[in-house]
Amino acid sequence: MLGNIKAEFLSKKKLSPDTFEFTFLCKEPNAIDFLPGQYLIIVFDKEGETKRKYYSISSPLRQSESEASPKQEKSKLEFIVKIIENGVGSQYLINLKEGAEVLLQGPAGMFVLKDDTKQKVFIATGTGIAPILSMIRTYAEVIKTNFRLIWGIKKNEDLYYYDTLRSIAKKYNNFSFEIFISREEPKSRENNNILHGRVNIGIDKLLNNPETNKEELEFYISGDRDIVDSIREYLLARNILPEDIKLEKFI
Repeated sequence: MLGNIKAEFLSKKKLSPDTFEFTFLCKEPNAIDFLPGQYLIIVFDKEGETKRKYYSISSPLRQSESEASPKQEKSKLEFIVKIIENGVGSQYLINLKEGAEVLLQGPAGMFVLKDDTKQKVFIATGTGIAPILSMIRTYAEVIKTNFRLIWGIKKNEDLYYYDTLRSIAKKYNNFSFEIFISREEPKSRENNNILHGRVNIGIDKLLNNPETNKEELEFYISGDRDIVDSIREYLLARNILPEDIKLEKFI
């Protein structure tokens, strides 16, 4: 049974024209024990009917320097949400006032890292970056295997958290990333990890590399349901085993 969490809405931050980061503070209980990659359910009333909307946690588990493994020390929770004009959940969130009490349920979900030494390949589209961002920010330091992110967005204006990703890549040599913009050329040519095209270009680059051992790869795919299914089928066609593919589908 999912636990109830009373939380306070702290703030929203605009990341792109239609995407915001929402931050909440746990009140009862004052912290929750989640695994990076999991989601929470926001429960609210809409015209007398109870609504439940699922959002992946994008915040990391905060770590103590004295701990060898991730340890949650704070009670702040972050979500990355695309605002849809007629979206019941996103419209509820965008209209929240600071200090409002919000009911959450969870955490839940099995989109979490396997405890093994295989290279982790993260493939995200749009706001599918949310659970993957939580994983990367939590585990880049404590898991000594290679992390590789391939993130697909539509336009330059859809790019956010670039400085965060670049900072992690500079700090930890086991993390690298490429961002693919599908509908226009990148604004800047100075960043050689921002490219024009779709995520399959990054996938092919990895799988066609003669130094790549496919048996040592593990794929984590997150984003729109249809795109996630398409990427999974593409990987299976490239002889990636089903057990080495984990999915998180956004509706």
